[in-house]
Amino acid sequence: MTTLPLPPVDAVLARPRREALDALRALGWRTAARPPALDAARRRRLNLDLSDPDLLLERGGEVEAVARVETDGEGRAVLLEVVGGEPADPARTAAALLGRDPGAPRTGGDAAAREWIWGPEAGTPTAAGSEPVRIWICAERAQGDRLWLVASLVRRPGDDD
Repeated sequence: MTTLPLPPVDAVLARPRREALDALRALGWRTAARPPALDAARRRRLNLDLSDPDLLLERGGEVEAVARVETDGEGRAVLLEVVGGEPADPARTAAALLGRDPGAPRTGGDAAAREWIWGPEAGTPTAAGSEPVRIWICAERAQGDRLWLVASLVRRPGDDD
């Protein structure tokens, strides 16, 4: 299983977009100035058929993973999505993002698509700034159990008021 270089969530979430992207760049990710030239199967595996990445991670001349950051109206990062072409250990990935033992996740799914969730609903409180964070990781058998993770601020209706 692969281990991707990932910064702690508080270096990405609740930060200005530029700081969020710089936290990943500092670990070897590079700006995706244009979509990479990949075959259709690899594009699907990295979710490039759904959105364009902000950053790419290359190893040995191959795109190993892509990352995308979404921001709120103030330009602060509220979501980090990372898709890697190879399987990754969910607990080790969550530990890298949290900078500590992540504790027990809430799990779901079946053999076709398993999910692990850390955050308020799993009883594993984590925050970026003063806002709660959720880490969702999925492994889909159809995609070779690739790494697909979403780390996001947990906002409720009215949080922007």
